[in-house]
Amino acid sequence: MLTIISFVFFTSLVGLITWLLTRNDNHESSAGYFLAGRSLTGGFIAGSLLLTNLSTEQLVGLNGAAYADGLCVMAWEVIAAVSLVILALLYLPRYLKSGIATVPQFLEKRFDRGTRAITTMIFLVAYAGILLPIILYTGAKGLTEILDMSTLTGIDDEFTLITVTVWLIGVIGSIYAIWGGLRSVAVSDTLNGFGLLVGGILIAYYGLVTVNPDGALAGLETLHKATPEKFNSIGGPSQSVPFSTLFTGVLLLNLFYWTTNQQIIQRTFGAKSLAEGQKGVLVAGVFKVLAPMILVLPGMIAFFLYGRVQVGDEIVPVLDKTTETVAMVMSAGDEQKIVHGAEVQELLKVDSEEAALTSRMTTLEDADGKTWEVEKLFGPGVVVIAGADGKNQYLENLSEAELARILPPREKDKSYGRLVQNVLPGWLNGFFAAAVIGAILSSFNSALNSTATLFSLGAYKTVLHKNASDQQVIRAGKIFGIVIAIVSMLAAPMLLGQDSIFGYLQKMNAIYFIPIFSVMLIGQLTKTVPAMAAKVGLIASFAAICLGYFFPPVAKVVGQIHEFHFIGAVFLGTILLMLLIGKIKPRETPWVQEYSRDVDLTPWVFAKPLGIGLVIFVLAIYVYFADFSILSA
Repeated sequence: MLTIISFVFFTSLVGLITWLLTRNDNHESSAGYFLAGRSLTGGFIAGSLLLTNLSTEQLVGLNGAAYADGLCVMAWEVIAAVSLVILALLYLPRYLKSGIATVPQFLEKRFDRGTRAITTMIFLVAYAGILLPIILYTGAKGLTEILDMSTLTGIDDEFTLITVTVWLIGVIGSIYAIWGGLRSVAVSDTLNGFGLLVGGILIAYYGLVTVNPDGALAGLETLHKATPEKFNSIGGPSQSVPFSTLFTGVLLLNLFYWTTNQQIIQRTFGAKSLAEGQKGVLVAGVFKVLAPMILVLPGMIAFFLYGRVQVGDEIVPVLDKTTETVAMVMSAGDEQKIVHGAEVQELLKVDSEEAALTSRMTTLEDADGKTWEVEKLFGPGVVVIAGADGKNQYLENLSEAELARILPPREKDKSYGRLVQNVLPGWLNGFFAAAVIGAILSSFNSALNSTATLFSLGAYKTVLHKNASDQQVIRAGKIFGIVIAIVSMLAAPMLLGQDSIFGYLQKMNAIYFIPIFSVMLIGQLTKTVPAMAAKVGLIASFAAICLGYFFPPVAKVVGQIHEFHFIGAVFLGTILLMLLIGKIKPRETPWVQEYSRDVDLTPWVFAKPLGIGLVIFVLAIYVYFADFSILSA
């Protein structure tokens, strides 16, 4: 009951304060509704940038990645600081000079209306068909796991629970985004951001105290001594963020996300001035450098608590734990892997009972033609560790309590929820529940507001109703937003049961991230590359990535290199192609950017010093925690 009371109180408080601060705002003009009247100050911009970015996918997914791979996954956070410096010093002055409300608007000014139409369509399809339903689904899924909502609500059926949570998030987020406009989104983001920041720090603090009751610093020291391999900023070849990918796909995806993604940078278009915009962007960059305290450290703490098992006098990492009816170990040369449940039954062509009882050894050939030998068959309750000789060892007599404690790496995404439930005092659960919902709402309402903006200004105003008044444009945006919100809420629960939802999302992101970012970069840095080059670049890079992902002969080749290196190669090829077209058939006259005079373009006096300082700080973090020996291991 205390959890529910504190949750309702904090959520209501955020709504009340947001209403009090925005009730007199002008929502009758396009600039007022879509750009907050160009009145946003640095604090609101920073808070909104951070909360729009921070989602359940990060809380659960990034901490889960840290559970498996350690500190190297901080790349997604600290490299974002470098991208934000580039936004503040290079992109934002040019965006604000043009007085735009959407990214495609800038591309129209730089290239032509056709380029704007293509990018608007790409954004709308990506947001409405991919981003919004997945935000709702992952938000609902993560919230039910983090806060054990089945127990909290008494709803046992997972589909019903997900559906109820999706509609709760969707309805509240739609109210902020559709009826409140961008300023309501930014204000609520900032308030929720404060709550999530406090809650995230408390989880890290209580987690460290659980590691060592003598205090947080003592806990951090104990954690480092027990798991030094987790404190390496350099990712090995087999980890989720190999070091080499920092210079290809990881960097490119970060750059697009923070400099060109409409969902993120729309709040910077509403800046009161360039100085306020730069303040907000760079303050957000400072917090991104500190974000691993919330998004990486808890995962490392969870590994210390749930990812190791004592064998004799040693404590060793757990490689796996059998939880299904049956699991089996297969080997091909020196390579070993474990398959579980239904996959075992399919491979052996027997049902679960027969598979559990059989002792036959067999060989199997996978889809790539590799032959595997079945070495062992297990029922549930077996823990797998690495032996001294490099081969797997199997612990079959652990207590029920010990088995319940252990989380194998393949269940890493459950680690954050387990940590929250185990270390956070009960009276803080409701507060954190409200903060988590705030993060989910922020991602949803920001994406929805951006979708409405793109439709209203990019499709309705320019194609469907060119002479529409501001009131008609806003009304069209609200109606479109309502329709998209309802469709997203209906579609999101249907994603239940998708095992590869995060991998699917990353693939979809690259498909539209890379084409748009390539064209935007050329548009920003050149004056003579023509519109034809932009259109060819958009279509060619989109087609190349689709072929690399979905056309088997090409996908097999791509599978031999890291996916991030592949999209880096596509990016480089797209840039060279557009430059070549620009060399062969340049614009008749160099492009000259016009100053709209919508905002003051006087830069913040501390923008360059702080930007340079942030880049140096990021490099220092990497050097301090670097152990390059992992690259040759």
